Amino acid sequence: MPDLPKISVVVPTRDRPQFLVEAVGSVAAQALLPAELVVVDDGSAADAGAALRRVRWPKSATIRVLPGSRSGPAAARNLGVRSASGNLIAFLDDDDVWHPEKLAEQARWFAARPDMGALGTACVRTPTPGLCHFRRQGRSQVRSISRAALLRGNRLCLSSVMIRRNCLDEIGGFDESLPLAQDWDLWLRISSWWEIGTLNAPLTVYRLHGKQRSRDEAAMRRWEAEVIRRAIARVSGARTLRGVARRRLSWAHCRLGRVLIRRGETQGAVHELKQALSLYPLHPLVWGSLALCALAAGGLARERRA
Repeated sequence: MPDLPKISVVVPTRDRPQFLVEAVGSVAAQALLPAELVVVDDGSAADAGAALRRVRWPKSATIRVLPGSRSGPAAARNLGVRSASGNLIAFLDDDDVWHPEKLAEQARWFAARPDMGALGTACVRTPTPGLCHFRRQGRSQVRSISRAALLRGNRLCLSSVMIRRNCLDEIGGFDESLPLAQDWDLWLRISSWWEIGTLNAPLTVYRLHGKQRSRDEAAMRRWEAEVIRRAIARVSGARTLRGVARRRLSWAHCRLGRVLIRRGETQGAVHELKQALSLYPLHPLVWGSLALCALAAGGLARERRA
């Protein structure tokens, strides 16, 4: 593939050496090798470079390990991007892995679609990536993702995404003020100016395990709401998109309210559900959740009287 752009892979890591070895091993096994791999060690207790020496890395590609500032994965990814030299940047979390054809398939589509800013792939979600068997059905195809679809939900797995470098230069990198949902925020910003798509082929494995930051559901719902609030400010002139965004923000508050109901935090749940109603008064799930709050509050009152 002589005309394909130069690819850089960015991997942030902290204290997951065994996962890191598997992730980087899947990069080394790519049919189309990247020009460079940039690993940002964001404050691991043990040297990540020592773990990487267990990977048989091809001599044709460069591997570099950079010290991070312990400021979180968004800052680590931005540091990796700033030091990368590729025209295409592929992101991989240290606990995920790739199918060997992943980079080649994406690079082919970027070469064919100059307006493509970011391109993901379908994902397989499993706690055992090493046992995963990919099923390919012919050549991959791209499905474009509209801004409205992105406002309704995060349609891309971060570890599946490749981004054109000049797209990142224009839009900016990950917002380091967001502790969660930084990837969704970035896709929404990119979608204002560039095409975003996903390949129908499952070329990325997302590892399920108990230490993922996104498993804190209440925190995730709070930061989802913040991402949508920021998106609403950016689409102020587009009535249709504002309607989609307001409904999605209502749903974010509703989901957080339901999490708080399960935790027994009735007062906080009522606050979130009122926020949801102010944005979308006809949402049936919000009214149903308020009814659950009333039942929970009544049950608590009876327990106190007893």
